[in-house]
This record gives sequence, C-alpha cells and structure tokens, in this order.
Amino acid sequence: MSRLPSRERLAADRGQPEVEIRRSAKRRKTISARWEGDMVVLLAPAGMTTSVARDYLRRLLPKLLAERSARREDPRRTDAYLEERAAHVARSYLDDRVKPVSIGWVTNQNTRWGSTTPATGKVRISHHLWSAPEYVVDYVIHHELCHLVEASHNARFRKLEALFPHAGQAKAFLEGMVFERNRLEDTNADPA
Repeated sequence: MSRLPSRERLAADRGQPEVEIRRSAKRRKTISARWEGDMVVLLAPAGMTTSVARDYLRRLLPKLLAERSARREDPRRTDAYLEERAAHVARSYLDDRVKPVSIGWVTNQNTRWGSTTPATGKVRISHHLWSAPEYVVDYVIHHELCHLVEASHNARFRKLEALFPHAGQAKAFLEGMVFERNRLEDTNADPA
C-alpha cells in the first residue's frame, strides 16, 4: 500500500474555496475543517483516502460557507469585534492590566464558553455566544482576561472576576443556555 501524503491540495471547483487535506498520525477518528485565510483546511487521520476526505468535505463545506457568510453579515461575529470588546473590558474592569496577544471566535468549543492559554496570551471564545447579549460576551472575555493575570480559579482570580459588575446575571444567562441545549439534546435523542 502506498503512503498518503501528509498534505494534499485539491483543485477548487468553480466558485468554491481551495482545499488542503492535512493528515496526521495523531488523529485516529476525528475529522474537522477550518478556514485559513481563503482556504479550507480539512484535518484528517493519516490513513484517510482522498475520496473519503472528499465525502466529508461535501458535508462540511456548506456549514463552513454559511458560517463565513454569517460572519460577514454580522460584525459581532468577527475577531475585530472581540478585540474591541476585550480592550473595553480590560480598560473598564482591569485597569488596562492585561491585553491578550490574540482573541478570536472558535467553532470547536462546545463545552466551554472560552479558553485562555496564559503562556501565549491567546484567548478563544466559543461561537455559541454569537447571539448572546453583549454583557454576557463581555463577562466571558473578562473571565478569560483574568486568567492572563491568574491562571487558576483561586482567591486572587475570584477577586479579579468579581470586578465585573454583571457577573451574576451573565452566569445565570449562560446556565440558561446550557439548560436549553441539554433540553434540546434530550428531545432530539433517539429512544433506546
């Protein structure tokens, strides 16, 4: 059996973005796709054939295109919006003590509202918050910015987090979102 290339470019169909398949031995089962500039990158297991990758791409591409279109229509769905909100939050509640190296929306966080890598200064915010009220997005940003000062959820972190005036309301809103998501999953679950 011949070895598949770790990277493979697919010829773009008319009106479609260029696609690159990136295969990795570290991936066993999961397949995902993301935008890198104007190109779609399909992340796949090392042994996945091009024809199987194309089948996955046929299912994933419409979703990626729809998300990109929605981002262009709604300025809140841009990373620039998050950068603006992060600057406002840092200035208003953290005395400009922190500034993330980067902050952006991600579509691969389904169980967290946000995440921070303190060592690199990168902040990621879940796309599930696209339609949330601004004070909720600001709260999640504030929480993640606090991690740039204090990595753990200790007393120092809780003191910083308490500087956000609408934390209780934002947490209640997020709990409601989790409740609704769980309710919908239970409703859509197949009976055993």
